[in-house]
Amino acid sequence: MKRFLFLLLLISFAGIVVGQTQEQEDNLKAVFIYNFTRYIDWDTTAIGNDFIIGIIGSSPVTTPLTEIAKTNTVQSKKITIRHFSKPDEITSCNILFISANIPFPLSSVLSKTYKGTLTISEEAGFAEQGAAFNFVVVNDKLKFEANVKSINAAGLKASSQLLKLAIIVD
Repeated sequence: MKRFLFLLLLISFAGIVVGQTQEQEDNLKAVFIYNFTRYIDWDTTAIGNDFIIGIIGSSPVTTPLTEIAKTNTVQSKKITIRHFSKPDEITSCNILFISANIPFPLSSVLSKTYKGTLTISEEAGFAEQGAAFNFVVVNDKLKFEANVKSINAAGLKASSQLLKLAIIVD
């Protein structure tokens, strides 16, 4: 029942981007990222005691994600935010958020990710290029694309409830 209510809430949030400020959109993306953690089968023994969210590039999503990390956990693990400036700096993390303004090809980022890392981006076309999830605005609503092949290749499994809300891409 909790999951059903969460999905209804997620759907309603997805429809309120119309007229929203960039700050509100970034806050919404951060909430989506956190809530994705509830609908992915994670290897709970991986990467030590913390749940690591890496961010490559600078993104205004960092601030609301940091606020979420202060008061929430994922599977009883403390959330830690790590910042990376370039692909060679990427270390093992549970989620890697790829900002829209990265100055290098997505392939150079994806080649540095580890098994078990869920990649989430915010640039048009990145899901088709291999990111697991990608934020898009469709008809003034924040939505997300899902690349199921990329999710599976990372050794992860997304729940069918989450995938029903996604725009599936190849």
